[in-house]
Amino acid sequence: MSLDIAYSTDVNDYIDPDRAYEFYWSGLIKDKRNFLCPGSDCMAQVTCANLDEDVQDMKVSPHFRVYGSHSSTCEIFNKIPLKLHYNEASYIKKEKQSIDESVVDLFLLERPASYYDEPSNTPSNKLKTHEFKAKNHSNNTTTQENGSIGTIYSVRAIVGRYIRYKKDKSIIYRRVNIQGKDVNYRSVFKCIWEQDLESLPEHPVVYYGWAYINRLKSNHGYQIKFKKPFKKGEEELLSTIMISDRLIDSYKVKKLVITRLEKIIKNEKPLAFIFIFGRPYESISKTGVKYANFSITNLDMIDINYDCPLPKEYNK
Repeated sequence: MSLDIAYSTDVNDYIDPDRAYEFYWSGLIKDKRNFLCPGSDCMAQVTCANLDEDVQDMKVSPHFRVYGSHSSTCEIFNKIPLKLHYNEASYIKKEKQSIDESVVDLFLLERPASYYDEPSNTPSNKLKTHEFKAKNHSNNTTTQENGSIGTIYSVRAIVGRYIRYKKDKSIIYRRVNIQGKDVNYRSVFKCIWEQDLESLPEHPVVYYGWAYINRLKSNHGYQIKFKKPFKKGEEELLSTIMISDRLIDSYKVKKLVITRLEKIIKNEKPLAFIFIFGRPYESISKTGVKYANFSITNLDMIDINYDCPLPKEYNK
């Protein structure tokens, strides 16, 4: 049985698979089996499958599975919607409805300062309350067993949810709120080489495409150079992204980023499939080469993949 959320005994909170994956790679969660069923008075053991894998095939993306026995009163076991209460201290900027009333995810460009806080050492209140300590939800929200909850803070999560919604055939109903605007998931992604700079939206979206990755000559970071260019009329503009070691070192999930970068640059053709949230800007090098580059200050805004995780029509 698959679950939306589970109780993490490592961080003493109810979390979804997206957050569990980030917490594992940041070191807060120690083992994929350290979860319990979110049902009342239920201590059924739960595992987060693929939590410890550098997941690239999103057909097997991280997900919760029950492998213990539910209590007879467990809401999950009895197929009753689970009532979840969120604490008053909330970073949420938009009132969220239940999954059966709304299918809008919220994408915030910055995580709360407390997102990766170390868990307290106080005993678990799992059996007494369904109160979330995570500060990114509204009060008195309900959720079904299926569906997703939780605010999105990374392009990696947007890609993962898109694939999940595509698989369960709910994609036509799914939207994501970005900077106060609801947009359909299908309109979020734009292939770089099909885009003309003069016709791009004014707001940032997720651009994607194959790119070469190499270590900078200074040995202080990496350069990502897309295989296909942007266009501006009849001109073609190369597109690059620079990622400094300093930026990587400050990223809480740097273990995942470093694992992927180091594996890619060892290949004879160091290619990666890149997603980046932003808006390209035009620039000209000292030698007169025109670029449409991306500036990045937050590694949550980029997702680096060994292969194209999206359906075939995106593999360009």
